[in-house]
Formats: sequence, C-alpha cells, structure tokens
Amino acid sequence: MWQESNIIQHVTLDRLKISLGLVLIEQLKSIADTGVEADLFPYLKRMALDIICETSMGTTVDAQHNHDHPYVRYVTRLNEESFDYLRKPWNRITPIWYLFGGGYRYHYHLNVVTEFTKQVINEKWDEFLAFNDTTDDKDKKKMAFLDLLLVLRKEGQLSLEDIREEVDTFMFEGHDTTSASMGWTLWCIAHNPDVQKKVLDEVDRVFGRSDRDCTDEDLKQLKYLEKCIKESLRLFPSVPLFARKVERDVVINGDLFPKNATILMAPFIIHRNPMWWNEPEKFNPDNFADDAIANRHAYADVPFSAGPRNCIGQKFAVMEEKTCLSWIFRKYTLRTTIAFEKNIPCPEIIIKPSLGFPLIVESRN
Repeated sequence: MWQESNIIQHVTLDRLKISLGLVLIEQLKSIADTGVEADLFPYLKRMALDIICETSMGTTVDAQHNHDHPYVRYVTRLNEESFDYLRKPWNRITPIWYLFGGGYRYHYHLNVVTEFTKQVINEKWDEFLAFNDTTDDKDKKKMAFLDLLLVLRKEGQLSLEDIREEVDTFMFEGHDTTSASMGWTLWCIAHNPDVQKKVLDEVDRVFGRSDRDCTDEDLKQLKYLEKCIKESLRLFPSVPLFARKVERDVVINGDLFPKNATILMAPFIIHRNPMWWNEPEKFNPDNFADDAIANRHAYADVPFSAGPRNCIGQKFAVMEEKTCLSWIFRKYTLRTTIAFEKNIPCPEIIIKPSLGFPLIVESRN
C-alpha cells in the first residue's frame, strides 16, 4: 500500500495537464448559450476517462472525440454488469449467473478491457527496455503511473500481471468516481448562486482571463473551490459503501462485533449525522473551513474511506477535479431550473444522479 501511494504522488500536473487542454471547453461550446438544460455527465465521464488513460497508462483512447472506441464501450458495460451482479443475490450461484447470460457478458467485457491493458503494458515495456530511462524525482513527475510501475518491474519487484492488476484498478476506480464527484459539485454550485460567485471571483483572481495551464501554485490558491468539492463529496460521496473485516472481538455501545465479521459503512449516512453537521442536508462549503474541521471528529467525513486502507488516489482525484472545474469556471457559468432535490442520488457501483446533471451552460464573455 505505501509503495502504491508513493508512486501515485509522482503523477502530478506535469502529466495531468497533457490530457486536459481545452477539449471539454471546446465541446461545451456546442451547448453553451442555447438556454437548453444539457446533461453534462457524459462529457465529464469521457473527459475523466481520457485523463485516467493518460495518467495511468501514458496512452489515449480519445474518448471525448471517439465515443465508439472499444475500450470506452466495454468499460461502461463492465461497470453495468458488475452492478447487475451485485444487486441480484441469485447471481452468487454461478450456474444461474451464466444461465441468464450475465456471467458470459461480464467475462467477455472484462477480457476486452484487460487485453487492451495488456497490449499497452507490453508495448510500454518494450519501449522501456529500448531506452536508457532515468528515474530521479524530476523524471518521475513526467512519467505515467504505468511507467513508474515498469521501473519496479525492472528492479524485480513486480510481474507484468501485477502491473496489469494495478493499472486496471487505477483505471476502473479513477474515472467513474471522479466524473460523478465533478458532476455533483457542478450541480451543487449551480443551485447556489452566492457560492458560484465566490468560485468565479477566486478563479478570476488566480487566472485572470488567461488560458494558461493550471500549476501546482494555482491549485494551492483555489481554496474555496476545494471546499466546494469536499462539501459535495460530503453530500454525495462517490462510493456508497465500504467494508472492513473485524480483526478481534470488539464491543461498541454494548453490541458485540465478533472477530472475522464484515462491517459495512455508508459515508452517505455518516456525512448526514446532525451530531457532527449543522443542517446536514444543506450545501455549505464553510463546513470545511479550518475551524469547522478542527471541531469535528476525524471520521465524520470519510468520502475516501479512512485509516491505512483508504483511497490511495484521493489527492490525485482532488487535484484533477480542481484543475477541471477551474477550466470550466474560467469560461462558463451554470444554472438550472430543476429543483435540487429532484435529482435523486442512486447507489450503484458509485452514487449516480437519477437525472444526470442537466445544466444550462452560459459563456462568461
């Protein structure tokens, strides 16, 4: 775990900004200033997939232009089949799962996705061996996640199959969660004009009207935007449940949790506990002011889980979201006529919106 975390910290803006550019901003022009509430979720998902492909594998599927790329199609279908497996208890009986076709579909989609990853890994490994790569900290910041894993492969610490598993995990967990989080943040900001004004003022203060790339120093200054992201994750954590295995008998409030039991925790419920949150159903970025955080239990806010098995990509995820959202608010404002509560959070593999993210996009110029 520590090794993976150490690797991910090197995947910085030097790699991330390559994937961003102005593709999303250009695509939003087609729906801007039309007065139409367009669903931004597909745009965000395709952008997040491009970013995670670039940062994890150093390759591109160009999902934002190439919607029919096999990897794009089958990653989506694999997520759908995974959720279908989880929500139907009878799928646990393998013959029944295959009898109704679910098992065949799941493994077919899984095979297409993993074969793509294997092909990229093999090509990158051949390239890696062909060049005399240096791996000091300066070089690492320019390398993809896969490149850094190949360094460990060369040192004999990982097999190619180990690398494939790590890259697939980073891919699967790194695009749906991030795109949903960005979408919920936009949804919350669009419903709070006073909050949106503060975000716009902050973005203008940092970037002015320039189209330059976002830097690490810029991210540090986007403090209010980060509060908005964290508050959105409080209300709509990307992952609905996470589990932990009890290592020894534990008694909490008179209830015994026996050794080897599995405990499920729901951030969606934890984050709405009035013991720790004032007006827990209300979107309030000031919940993440320094003094508010200091007066709150450390585990009252766990969108990325907590403890030694928390999400190793959480810093990267927040960095990605701040970068993408700052681009959007440099160019556009958002509003909607649909009531906030009408968009119901639906727990699947991630917490998805029942309506998507239908927003009216307006050019700032």
